[in-house]
Amino acid sequence: MRLDNVPMATQMRELAVEETDWESFSAEDAKRLVMLTLACRRFEETILQLDKLGLVHGPAHSSIGQDGAAAGCLAALPNGTKINGTHRSHHNCMSKLLSALYYKDFDPVAVNRMPEDMRREVFAMMSEVLGLRTGWNGGRGGSMHMRKDELGIMGTDAIVAGGMPLAVGVAFADKVRKADTITVTFFGDGAIHQGTAHEAMNLAALYSLPMIFFLENNHYAVSMSVGQSTRETTLLTRPVAHGIAAVRVDGMNPFAVWLATRWAEEHIRENGGPAFIEADVYRYYHQSRPFPGSAFGYRTKDEESEWRARDPIDFLRRELPARGILSAADIDGIDAMVKEAMAWANAEIVEGLGSSTRIREELWPDASDPDAGLVGDLSEFDGVSFTEVEDHRAEDMVEMSLIEAMPRVMGANMAKDDTIYVFGEDVANMNGGTVGATRGLVAQFPDRIINTPITENGFCGLANGAATSGLKPVIELMYSDFALVAADQLFNHSAKIRHLFNGKHSVPLVLRCRIPGTEGYGSQHSMDPSGIFALYPGWRVVAASNAFDYVGLMNTALRCTDPVLVIEHQGLYNRKGPIPKNFDHFIPIGKAKRVAEGNQITLLTTLALVDPCIEVAREMGCSADIIDLRTLSLRDIDYETIGASIRKTGNVAIVEQTTRGTSLGSHIADEIQRRFFDYLDQPVKRVTGGWAAPTVSKVLERAALAGPEDIRDVIASLLHDSGQPLLDKIA
Repeated sequence: MRLDNVPMATQMRELAVEETDWESFSAEDAKRLVMLTLACRRFEETILQLDKLGLVHGPAHSSIGQDGAAAGCLAALPNGTKINGTHRSHHNCMSKLLSALYYKDFDPVAVNRMPEDMRREVFAMMSEVLGLRTGWNGGRGGSMHMRKDELGIMGTDAIVAGGMPLAVGVAFADKVRKADTITVTFFGDGAIHQGTAHEAMNLAALYSLPMIFFLENNHYAVSMSVGQSTRETTLLTRPVAHGIAAVRVDGMNPFAVWLATRWAEEHIRENGGPAFIEADVYRYYHQSRPFPGSAFGYRTKDEESEWRARDPIDFLRRELPARGILSAADIDGIDAMVKEAMAWANAEIVEGLGSSTRIREELWPDASDPDAGLVGDLSEFDGVSFTEVEDHRAEDMVEMSLIEAMPRVMGANMAKDDTIYVFGEDVANMNGGTVGATRGLVAQFPDRIINTPITENGFCGLANGAATSGLKPVIELMYSDFALVAADQLFNHSAKIRHLFNGKHSVPLVLRCRIPGTEGYGSQHSMDPSGIFALYPGWRVVAASNAFDYVGLMNTALRCTDPVLVIEHQGLYNRKGPIPKNFDHFIPIGKAKRVAEGNQITLLTTLALVDPCIEVAREMGCSADIIDLRTLSLRDIDYETIGASIRKTGNVAIVEQTTRGTSLGSHIADEIQRRFFDYLDQPVKRVTGGWAAPTVSKVLERAALAGPEDIRDVIASLLHDSGQPLLDKIA
């Protein structure tokens, strides 16, 4: 037996600086690099001092020691480069801030004062770290969540590896718009073990995106060393496994990083795909405290001393004068300018001395409305005419099933809006995906129906990044349960981005989720997502019980600037109904529909139980006010229509097919009793399935989900408990 090595198309490399490399490094390049490196260091020193004074609320993850790597990377790239980063990103943001504003012919040696636009942004960044209204995002993001699109800072992320797929989305949006821009995503060695990191790298390589994955390997994830975290400690094996060209470099040498980044940029320009840089760096302090790691026992003082002897600023002070590129006085002058800017920003923020130092009172945000900016104000619908099926003439309508209408309405919108891209597993295959929801769209829009691997968290993150970068992504999840695989991106990101960044950044994406109903798919393919998404009020949630409503709600979802979940019940796919031939009607978010009128009881229902509610009430001879909720996001539920019905009937039940644990009804019942208690003749009743998810067995599946018998029982109970006569079932 013989075992041969399998050749790999993608190789790992390590960059070694040669003496001749310095010949291409001009004084102008050196000044830029020095300024960025010193600014990162002096900013962090200022923040550490503020932290020691107790003025930093929450963590402030110092990047001292890693500053030369970020500066080396961004000093080598064009001003228009975009970045995102992690919870430890002060140095990334400071480097990007200055490089974005570093105008042609600017000479930091020739001036003694940082340009005003740079000073203002330094102040705003410092304000953000301290949680002040003068920060980039009004203080909501703090140290870990910083964003300023105008500077190319596309958001930093407190979820380890969580920002990486968003960067993929930013790069995707730039590529399809043919923008000549590179996106850099910064992350640490802890992130490389996350599945999200691999999903992001695979997607970037698959779609040949112009981006740099920049690994700042500081050797510790909090206190866990790389050796404690993985058996294979050569971390470059990860990107090359995804076909991404990769290089390792000494991150304590800013010039070496500058060279590595120039190599990465050239590789991207020539090959059209991503590149990966691993910078070997060291954070001098503990995770988020101004103390060394040795104080907590996971590093030795000798190790820390060895790394500090390789300090990137000391390197620049030694090597640049030695080669006659810059003088020591030049570097001192740049340092003095940077220090003055940091001191000025600090003085603008705090007052007092020593232990009495405090943040100026007028800089705190207005706390009267902490929910401001959670969702948009729906002004994008100004001038839109909303209609119901009764508003349309019969001759303008066409009879169509819901599954036939789904690709038609999507295609009609894609024809009008070239920012709409559809992402999902198999959406471009099998002539319409797994259920036909994209039938015919590939022929019309071959570059905008995007097959994805089975990487839900990755492609939902891509959609988030693309949505905040000017596209309108539509995500298809085959089944609603798969939203849990993508929970970080859907709930930590889609739902929170607008509010987290002070209402400035919308996330205009549409998520389509399918419920199979009683189709035998079992407990991992059967979830109704309404109740879970309702817990995250940054989401709008709509659910249609017929084709007309589906088309109207989808048109609305595609116009909305908030993330919208569109729930699709497979049991309704073949139900036919009238739809306007032009597919351009709208149904408003937050407007329910009374589908039957009565005065004995109120039934609030949705999706596949709307028709059974109508039929069972008719069979029992009950005069029921039946309301199809249609909008299920808790802040948007139509309590005006609900309240009018309750005032009339005094008896209400919430009817859902779903299992009890993930149902929405408990929230609605609580709100009804808060708002309309005086009008209720009895407590709100609920119809749901059982506690356990439905299983594959036909009889157990039917028993697990609510159906007509449960509706009969609740109608009888409502009538009995309100003292109204029980009627014989009508044949």
